Amino acid sequence: MKICDAVFVYHLAEHERVAWHGRYHAHGPNEYEAHFFLDGFGFFLSGKTRYAVRPEKFFMSPPGEFHSIIPDMTARPISYYAFLFSSGEDDRELQGLLKELFEKQAQELTASSAERLYCDDIIKLFRSNDWASTKAAEYALLSLLFRVCRQNGLCRAGEGEAGGADRSGKGLAPNCGHAYVTRALHLMQKNVRKNLGVDEIARLLALSTGHFIRIFRSEIKLTPYQYLLRLKIEGASGLLISTTKSIGEIAEWFGFENQFHFSRCFKKCTGVSPMEYRKTYLQTADFKV
Repeated sequence: MKICDAVFVYHLAEHERVAWHGRYHAHGPNEYEAHFFLDGFGFFLSGKTRYAVRPEKFFMSPPGEFHSIIPDMTARPISYYAFLFSSGEDDRELQGLLKELFEKQAQELTASSAERLYCDDIIKLFRSNDWASTKAAEYALLSLLFRVCRQNGLCRAGEGEAGGADRSGKGLAPNCGHAYVTRALHLMQKNVRKNLGVDEIARLLALSTGHFIRIFRSEIKLTPYQYLLRLKIEGASGLLISTTKSIGEIAEWFGFENQFHFSRCFKKCTGVSPMEYRKTYLQTADFKV
């Protein structure tokens, strides 16, 4: 696998950006594109098929297939990650996965909300411009593709007749905390611009704060506060590289106390200041042409 390009589009609303991202286009031989939609509503047109865009939808496009994004301008703006990658004959496992996916016409998938920060890490690694980071990004994307496909019932060869059974043949015990964590993730995403406290989220879920933190950290590997902060920084990074909003405006947009507080949190999460991030990763278009 080779990542050709990777982008993060936050709140697709400006007419110029809509025109670019909504163009009907295809990619070359052995080039595949993955779209992971985080928020907003509209349609994803792939070939002659029109799919509804919803949060957590994950779409795959094969080489040569024309596709475009059609946002619903009356609803919440679309935010998404997109990865353009190539796969050669040596990528046998990936080729097998892609063959299964397109033979079963399973181009419309669903991904977990927890995967969004994983996508953020892939982009940062890819844009680091050194060999080791690029390879790490490629392995991370490969892992993401297999995880998403497996979550959707693909690539289960060799697992036995009952895909959800353990080696003893007994069904796996359900994860009691998963439903609560899923609801918490949706609450955080819906209120990313607000300072929604951990205690308030726990109250809305009818859980004690301590129990909520434990089950959330067990599944997501971050505390609720850390995850919500990462969501804010993810959105801020998208505005930094794709809009002309000032750093102060972005800080206010995501509910930070002030620009200094925002800059301190941003550097803690990304390793660079907002200004350095904007200069390094400024994104003027979708994929390179």
